Amino acid sequence: MENSPLATVDIVIIVGFLLLVTIVGYAMSRVASNGIDDYFLGGNKIPWWVLGISTSTSNFDMAGTMIIVAVVFSLGYKGFLVEIRGGVGLSLAFLLVSVGKWLRRSRVMTSAEWMKLRFGTDRPGRTAHLLSAIANIVLSVGMIIYFSKGAGKFLTHFMPVSEFYATAGMVSIGLFYTLMSGLYGVVFTDVIQMILLTFTAIFVTVKAFDMTPDVTFPEGFLSLDLENPGATGQALLGQDPTTWEPIFAVFGICVFLWVVRSSLEGMGGVGGYTDQRFFAARSEREASLLTLEAIVLSVFRWTMVAGLVVMGFHLISTGGPGADIIAEDPEQVLPVVLGQMLPAGVRGIVIAGLIAAAMSTFDSTLNAGAAYIVKDVYQSYLNPEATSKQLIRVSQGATVGLCVVGVSLAAVVPDINQIWGLITMGLGGGLFVPLFLRWYWPRFNGYGFAAGTGAGIVAALIFNAALGWPLYYSFPTILGAALVSSVVVTLMTAAPDEETLVQFFEQVNPWGLWGGVARRAVELGRMTEEVLLERTWERITDGISLFFSVPFQVSLLLGGMALVFHDWTKFTFFALVAMVSSVGLYFFWFKNLKSPEECAVDDLKYAAGEKAADATDDDEEAAPAPAP
Repeated sequence: MENSPLATVDIVIIVGFLLLVTIVGYAMSRVASNGIDDYFLGGNKIPWWVLGISTSTSNFDMAGTMIIVAVVFSLGYKGFLVEIRGGVGLSLAFLLVSVGKWLRRSRVMTSAEWMKLRFGTDRPGRTAHLLSAIANIVLSVGMIIYFSKGAGKFLTHFMPVSEFYATAGMVSIGLFYTLMSGLYGVVFTDVIQMILLTFTAIFVTVKAFDMTPDVTFPEGFLSLDLENPGATGQALLGQDPTTWEPIFAVFGICVFLWVVRSSLEGMGGVGGYTDQRFFAARSEREASLLTLEAIVLSVFRWTMVAGLVVMGFHLISTGGPGADIIAEDPEQVLPVVLGQMLPAGVRGIVIAGLIAAAMSTFDSTLNAGAAYIVKDVYQSYLNPEATSKQLIRVSQGATVGLCVVGVSLAAVVPDINQIWGLITMGLGGGLFVPLFLRWYWPRFNGYGFAAGTGAGIVAALIFNAALGWPLYYSFPTILGAALVSSVVVTLMTAAPDEETLVQFFEQVNPWGLWGGVARRAVELGRMTEEVLLERTWERITDGISLFFSVPFQVSLLLGGMALVFHDWTKFTFFALVAMVSSVGLYFFWFKNLKSPEECAVDDLKYAAGEKAADATDDDEEAAPAPAP
């Protein structure tokens, strides 16, 4: 199909949007130039509602939306089950009730720096720190490849240029404002992008809602059962058709593995740009609130997905232009529908919104990836005495370097789904076990984390990328390799020192097997029995809240899809689930959040403790050496 023509008004809207985000990003450059805390965390001054919008926008990416539309178009509601592997963002339900505030309490800049808090600053802690930084940099490059491939594939439908040049043009703009203003530029341009995305989602949803009565869905499209989806199994795009049937014959097993994957990710921490939003929050209360906002805003993405699917079926039923293309390749549903079914002007706004979605993922990944290079590699190991200006310059160089590498590698990736599968169920899968164990098993040490991470990544590259094993073989093998390596190496080496464990528990209060450490903290006078009881009650209410947060998120998203599909039975059911889970969250989660005043007191106590520790270190350095 030839490129869909853009009217003059469409071009004006798209160019105007790109100019606006460029200007806003440049305007933020002054406030981001004071140091890397401002450049990568916004100085912990960014309001929670801005970070919440940014979190939602960053997960509302163009390439991911193309995949989700393709999978739902092929499988109906079962496509939602497929996208539990990462597209649903189910980890937000876990971040909402516990992990999000744990990350904020950690008071670090990156997920790699967090390793020093958990494992200490001796050799095991440094080993975990360095390997975590390398793994997150590799994943950042993978995400940039994924973004670049999806953006290029989409834009070539509307621009008479190749994928590479289409991507390069958009990347240049995102690179400019990210380079100039760091996280400030990322999150405040995300607010503009969310406005466009919201309009896009509402317009597509309303238009599709009116079309639905005239559309006939394939048999089984509106079913959520775990039976073999059959001949419509085009969700595994990019694979030989002969491999579909064996995989979907064990569809229930695959769904179970996707749920395991998302649960491990949620309970262990996502890493990358998502963790960065929690590190940047002004308080642990705001870290929790921003997650709720991100969950609610994600409804727009899924109603838009359902709407695009309806439009795709409508196009096929009427035999419109491009119908044969989307019937053959569901990844083309999104660009074909937008090019053929939207009026001039609206098409420009919608395309600008999807460009915004792509750029929000790109700039977030770029900024977070650069933070690992600067904070966890350059400053930690290459130049510990670097000045603020030097760190800013290295940050900008790292940003450019990541961008060039990712965009260049995207040129050799055959399709979007392949790189997404490798990231979510391959390389990501290799990290889930050690990321999970770090929170819940006190005996787990830095060497164990490094071994588990290394073994998981190597296994992912061998069984997923090189051998191409199907999911139900590769994923358990990858998890098993990471688990065995983590446990064996941990038990063969020394445990983290007592002071590190007590300090971590006192500061973060995680779930897990921390009873012995808690009792030791009381014995050392680090906390009273009353405080320990309060912390125990917090963990209990958080655990109960989890049984409401997961149904809340899932019912919101599926309920939105059911509304667009006119599936009133499921819509009523999911609406009731959402209401009941909302009540549960109110009593067990929201009412137990710390007040702004309590959060301020905690921050003051932490700052006082840091000053006291620094003073002690200075005294020890200044003390005369003992007499021989």
